[in-house]
Amino acid sequence: RRFIARTRGPYIKVSKEVRQQLTERRCTKQLDEDQEIQAVLNYMNSKATDLACKFKQPHRRYLERFTLGSVVHHRKRNKTSAWHAFMHFQGIRTNANKDMHERSNIADFVKETTEYHQLTAEQKTKLILDFDEVKKGARDRPPNITARSCATECARSFQYVKEEFEALKQRVGVEAIVVMVQGISNFSMAPKAFFTSSAAEQFVRLYLRKDVAQLATDFESTILANGLVLNSATNHRERVMNAKAAIRTGLRLSLCEVTNNPSASMEFTKYEKLVSTYFVKLVGWNHPQWANPSDLKGGIKSLENVVEAIRLRHCRFVVIDQEEVKERARRIKNGETLTPELEPPVPLEPPPSNTVAPPTHAHTPPHATTADISPLSYPVPDNSQPD
Repeated sequence: RRFIARTRGPYIKVSKEVRQQLTERRCTKQLDEDQEIQAVLNYMNSKATDLACKFKQPHRRYLERFTLGSVVHHRKRNKTSAWHAFMHFQGIRTNANKDMHERSNIADFVKETTEYHQLTAEQKTKLILDFDEVKKGARDRPPNITARSCATECARSFQYVKEEFEALKQRVGVEAIVVMVQGISNFSMAPKAFFTSSAAEQFVRLYLRKDVAQLATDFESTILANGLVLNSATNHRERVMNAKAAIRTGLRLSLCEVTNNPSASMEFTKYEKLVSTYFVKLVGWNHPQWANPSDLKGGIKSLENVVEAIRLRHCRFVVIDQEEVKERARRIKNGETLTPELEPPVPLEPPPSNTVAPPTHAHTPPHATTADISPLSYPVPDNSQPD
């Protein structure tokens, strides 16, 4: 089409008002066209969703059938033509030992058909088999993976994952949170996050107390650091805030874990209510004061000692038996205020004779050994809010 001669009509000078009217008419026409196309696309997408719900198949399956996906409707013809095979080998023979500017192109080969028509059926079959081997070798060759192709594949796959979860939500009503970051530094990709509903996104903001972008960025930093939680505090004030926030988050996670209740909540100033509600007690508390983490004193060292005890599970909630439940209920009824600092310290197991005993300030549960303790990394929010 580019080689067809095009003649321009005579140039007609129009006024500014006429040009504005023509522009508005052209924009209106383009807008109407876009709306009609979008209506068709929405209709096809709606039908794909209906079919996915009816036949319990992925949403993308029907989009591809409607030619909206990445799979083309018509398959390529896989049968090898003897003529194509002849042209391939003829080009190799003719252009061998020639410079780039001296080589013949496909148009020159097509004109010379005499040699092809003189081939026997056996020779044509041999050409087809040889050409199939050439094509097979090209298919088996590993792809050239570049940084750009990695980023493109990640973006396309993440879009497919989003479509699958949206279709799954329509079929069975599930909710999901998907965060994808790069695990290696060989290519550059912005962190990606997806929530099936606004409620799922609100969960991250309320319970993890993090912005979505910050959560994805922190996740990427942790992955690139091989799982090590990087401490971003730059001064004493930030260290204190992070430590207090880690104490609050760590104790709440411990309570949720021991009660098997994800919605379990605690009020640090009402410890006796915590005991009577969940039948648990806190062991291993190594701070001289029991209060809301925002009100804890004693310096950064004492706060970080509590954080370390929680991380190593030395300080955690444990379930109490019925006798202890009744005893504590009696003490609460008598008006006694229970606090973890009144708990007797958890005794240490006698160390083996061939090992060195741990320091006395680390409170280890009587049933735990070094192999039983699995360090946990608790999230450290950016700010601390009093309960």
